[in-house]
Amino acid sequence: MKSRKIKLSIDSDYDNVPLMGAVVNKLCAFISFSDNDSYATELCVSEAVVNCIKHAYGDNPGHEVVVIFCIDKTRLVIEVCDRGASMDPQLLDKRKHLALEFDPEIIETIPESGRGLPIIQGFMDAVTYSISDNMNCLKMTKMLKHN
Repeated sequence: MKSRKIKLSIDSDYDNVPLMGAVVNKLCAFISFSDNDSYATELCVSEAVVNCIKHAYGDNPGHEVVVIFCIDKTRLVIEVCDRGASMDPQLLDKRKHLALEFDPEIIETIPESGRGLPIIQGFMDAVTYSISDNMNCLKMTKMLKHN
């Protein structure tokens, strides 16, 4: 299978997040991901897009969030990119386990935010963050299972 690539763009408005998630879910189903993997990928992309809107653009609409979906015979690579405020790249290492360490029996210990990156890192096989030409990109890689 040759590499295939789709580039999607939405406005930085929270109302657009479910639309992007639905598109990603359908693309995953098209490449024969299981329902669980399709929904998990949708969740990861939605979390990354929300982070762009919230942190890069300060909850302000009117800015572009780009999602690049690339598939080849061994992996799915999804990049979520923005031109807003950049993230500290070390945050990926710091967040990996931190936000998931709480006692679910004690409601006061459940964090209200900060779980997006650990969720993404828990499902994806690789997660990297880069800044190039004033573009911030969170790159998520999921290796394909072959039967």
